[in-house]
Amino acid sequence: MPHKLTLGRNLPTLTVAFCLWLALLVITGTIAGQTDYADTAWAALLYGAIDGVAAIAVTTVALLAWRYNRRSRFSIMVAFGAVAFAAGQLWQRSAPRWDWSHPLALVPHLLVAMLTLGVVIGLVTAWQLPATATRHSGIDRSHRFFWLSILLTGLSFLILLVTGSVVTNTGAGVACPDWPLCRGEIFPSMLTTGVMINLLHRFMTVAFGVLVAAVILQTRRYYLRYPLIARWSTVLGVTFVGQIIAGGMYPLLGYTPVLTFIHLGLSAAMWGSLVVLATVCALTLDTPLPAAEIGLKPEAATLTFKQKAGVYFKLTKPWIMILLLLTTITAMVIAAEGLPAMPLLLLTLLGGALSSGGASVLNSYVDSDIDQLMSRTSRRATVTGLVTPHETLIFGLVLSTLSFLLFAALVNTLSAILSTLGILYYVFFYTLYLKRSTIHNIIIGGAAGAIPPLVGWAAVNNNLELSAFYLFAIIFFWTPPHTWALALMVEKDYAKARVPMLPVMIGEKETTYQILLYSALLITITLLPFTFGMLSWFYLAIAALLGARFMQLAWQLWRNYTKATSRKLYKYSQSYLAVLFIIMALDRALF
Repeated sequence: MPHKLTLGRNLPTLTVAFCLWLALLVITGTIAGQTDYADTAWAALLYGAIDGVAAIAVTTVALLAWRYNRRSRFSIMVAFGAVAFAAGQLWQRSAPRWDWSHPLALVPHLLVAMLTLGVVIGLVTAWQLPATATRHSGIDRSHRFFWLSILLTGLSFLILLVTGSVVTNTGAGVACPDWPLCRGEIFPSMLTTGVMINLLHRFMTVAFGVLVAAVILQTRRYYLRYPLIARWSTVLGVTFVGQIIAGGMYPLLGYTPVLTFIHLGLSAAMWGSLVVLATVCALTLDTPLPAAEIGLKPEAATLTFKQKAGVYFKLTKPWIMILLLLTTITAMVIAAEGLPAMPLLLLTLLGGALSSGGASVLNSYVDSDIDQLMSRTSRRATVTGLVTPHETLIFGLVLSTLSFLLFAALVNTLSAILSTLGILYYVFFYTLYLKRSTIHNIIIGGAAGAIPPLVGWAAVNNNLELSAFYLFAIIFFWTPPHTWALALMVEKDYAKARVPMLPVMIGEKETTYQILLYSALLITITLLPFTFGMLSWFYLAIAALLGARFMQLAWQLWRNYTKATSRKLYKYSQSYLAVLFIIMALDRALF
């Protein structure tokens, strides 16, 4: 039960209202400091009223904490912090000779206001936790990595806030009038002070986004049984995406007060989410994680450096990587109408390898709970304990981040965006949601594996044409029959892991029928590039032969299902896609 205070149920409502008022203080105060509205009488009166009410609200919350929660050291600490921050806010606002035109003038205001908002939100969160939750002190050792992730994310947010404030107050936003590029480049040739400030803020956004991803992934793996953590990590992710969109609107709409209000409002929401997560983590995470999740198995300590490197390499699922890189090369050859420049080809393949590897590693991190239930995946390093979950998470995030930076700095921005979109789609949309919740998981999720051709095309031409989307469509419609053939082979594993794959949910007979239908659709799509001159008769003839064998196996599987036939189709589908794309590349290069 939550703490029962004299004010009863009105207290949470009252303190939430105080939090909203404080957020309004942050936003309006910042807008007033950066615009001409600060010089008008009505704006000064409005901001003064908000400032005064916020200070009273914070003090009231602090007194309530002192009065009704004297046994909670956390409440007392937050109460004193709230009063101190409120006093600092009032002093700063009334300080004589405060030069609001100084580039750093808004920084103290934002930091003090955000910290004030944070301590009040922390107090409100603590009040809503069960009374027994605040009796222990410290965080269990097994949860310290999650705690550290939240602290680092909070610290990076404050740095991001400072850089954003400097961008606004110095007019550095005008130095980069476009987004996500700056004057049409990642690193403009003219690195003025304004450009460097703007780029610093943008790269801090990337760093903050990586840390947000780390928090969300850990939440989805370990902390779904804590409703507050699950709920507020989702809020953190959603508001971060909204913040990115709002930031991208500045070059289009300008630095208007309304857009600034939205931008800062989302910042307050992100900060509040982090405070809630930190508070819940500090006061409730006293149940140790299973021993298997804490550290390495004993045999891992005896691995040599070469063996350890081999373990990490296997985490990237190299066979999947090779197939994805092959589709990328094909798209580049078709886009360039021949072999593209070797430096561009090598850089794109390196970026694609990092992207594919990072997505596969993060997939293994999230799916380790079901991997240990399936015989096909039970020998993965994340299950056997040859690497710790923390090492897996860090490795996956590092690979994914390096992929984005390589594409953005050395190839082009469009390829960087598409590559990152593929990672996010595969890890967050498919692995975390689709795979475990819907029978259509592999149909919708197939888009993630179909993105590499778009990346390869964008790397060459810095645009996307109809031909690129045909390559996308081929992989998209190849994925269901390929994956369902595998699912038929390991149906019991998926049932044991409670993954709603098609054979588990509708049976083998209907699954084989769906494989036949999707195979027919796939073969039809593979023949279309010839009809509009994308590829020649050479490709058409071989694609027809390859497709005929595919359809033969799909027909046999439907008419007389056996696991042996399913295995044949699965194995053939792998080589089918590889050979098909090789023929495409040869056709475009030779004819």
